[in-house]
Formats: sequence, structure tokens, C-alpha cells
Amino acid sequence: VLQVLALYGSAGDGTGVWCDANDWIYSESFECNNPMTVVSGQTPTALVMYHYGSASEDFATYMYENASAFYGFDFLSTPQTGQDIELYMGWPGWISRPDAFVIEVDVPQISFGNDSFGNGRTAHVFETVEIALSEPAWVTVLVPQALMGSETMQYMTIRYDINGSPSVCLAASTSNLISNLTGCYTGPDFAHGSYRMYTSYAGTALSWPPTEAGFLRGGILSQ
Repeated sequence: VLQVLALYGSAGDGTGVWCDANDWIYSESFECNNPMTVVSGQTPTALVMYHYGSASEDFATYMYENASAFYGFDFLSTPQTGQDIELYMGWPGWISRPDAFVIEVDVPQISFGNDSFGNGRTAHVFETVEIALSEPAWVTVLVPQALMGSETMQYMTIRYDINGSPSVCLAASTSNLISNLTGCYTGPDFAHGSYRMYTSYAGTALSWPPTEAGFLRGGILSQ
């Protein structure tokens, strides 16, 4: 225990649980000055987030009241600043509404074995997640930069299937105008960190119809 305590506040060495995350800084709080910071006592994960149309007006009202022009993809608007990402994650509806959903997904730090759906685990690529939709919804992924291989690494594509086949997935290109933004999240509901948002907007690949078994997993990484 004393050996572990001595590591707090120091850079990771690429060994242990986080393996090749060489740039990690362990801290008691996240202050946005280093996107590779991991807050001790918290477990960063990718967040798959979506809500049904019945929640769209509530979300848009919340964003408007917080001086954002991003009202959600249902209203054909996009994030313009990192603060829009922060506000998106801070919407109380993610926790309070029955028509809004957040799924936490592991992001391996080394390449090894297969995930629970038989797809290979690849370093910095979030694992396969199953999504069942009873109504149409935009599916969006938020990933803390600390789980990526560097401060600039991003997903160029996200793989998806809406026909019940977790291993037969198409590649949806992500919007780099959106993924180039980073939001500093320090709220009460998710692990603190610097997050990027991944979506296919304005392409509709991740605007899904109702499906009993949709699947999503990480795709091609930038350098």
C-alpha cells in the first residue's frame, strides 16, 4: 500500500493495470491542464449515450438555458465548443429520466484476448457493447482522452450493426469537427476527465431505428 501511495501525483511508467498509458498522471482532482490525468478513486470508461425523442425538448431547454447553441442532433445542431461537450455530459436527464441512457464501456489499454462478444480487444479501442432501442435515437460516444494512446489520438471510425450481428459491423466515419473539441468534465455523475465526443453527424449511420440487438465498438484510430 505504501508503495502505491508513493505514486500519487507522479507520471505512470507504462506498467500495471494501465500498461501502455505512459503519459498518465495520477491526481486527487482533475483540473483540465493535462488530458491524460486520471483521478484516483475513479474508473474512466467510454460512455455510450442516447435519449429518445420524448427527452429532446428537455435537453434542448437545458442547453439553451446554459447559453449553448447545441440543442441536440434531433434539432440539427452540433457542438461548437468544448463547453458544449461539458454541458452535454452535465444534463441531469442522463441520471433522472427513464428515456435517457448511459452505458459504460471498457477501453483496453493493451491488445489481448477477446471481449464478451468474441471480438478482439485492441489497445485504446472501446469494446463491443449491445444496445436495444425501443424508439429511434442518435447514438453518441464520449471517451476520456486518458484512455487513448496520446493527447491527440482519436477515433476516425466507429463500427456498428443494427441487425443482431456483433462481429459483422460496418464502419461509420466520425465527424472530426466534433471530435476535435474536448470538454473538461468534473461533475458528479461520471469519471472526471477531458472527453471527446464521437458521432456520425451529419451522416446518419448512428441515428438508429428501433432495434432489439444493435452493436457498437471502437474503430480505426488516428495516430
